[in-house]
Amino acid sequence: MNGSGRVARMVVGGLLGSWFVATALSQDPFRKFPGARRYDPSGAVVPDWRFFAPRPGMHDYHLLFRDELPDDSVTEWREILPVEQRVPRHFVWYANRRAEKVLGDSVVGIIGFSKEADRKKEDIQLSISYLTLLNYLTYQEKHHPDAKRTQFLIAASAGYDETEEPMMMFLSNLHPLS
Repeated sequence: MNGSGRVARMVVGGLLGSWFVATALSQDPFRKFPGARRYDPSGAVVPDWRFFAPRPGMHDYHLLFRDELPDDSVTEWREILPVEQRVPRHFVWYANRRAEKVLGDSVVGIIGFSKEADRKKEDIQLSISYLTLLNYLTYQEKHHPDAKRTQFLIAASAGYDETEEPMMMFLSNLHPLS
């Protein structure tokens, strides 16, 4: 190999190595190394793993409900539309995805709305997200035959990490079934 070929390989290797290091450093979630972002704010050259999720999800949310019976007792909590395990045919057809997406977005909307310091539960009950979940729960889920009211709960879990206990994020009021 001649001298110019060796120099070219070293230049290409140096560029690719620098690109790798800049990419690795720019993945820091606390943005301690913002240098690459200054020169490439769009992320066109130095990729950013947060491209589609600026704040990646750390928890799975679960929507549960229970019914109140005429004697004021309540049924066990039941999960609404648990996330279905993906199978290869879902690449072609996954009809439940739309309902999953609407419920998931509504859950995230309520969580975000309830985290705002000045929000009261009464305000949240007027949000589109809350009303969407309540409507779905009231008319799409099968209730106990004697149920007079229903209530939902949003919980968060660490997904496959079973060492972390699930957390209650939001508990609705009881709502009449009619």
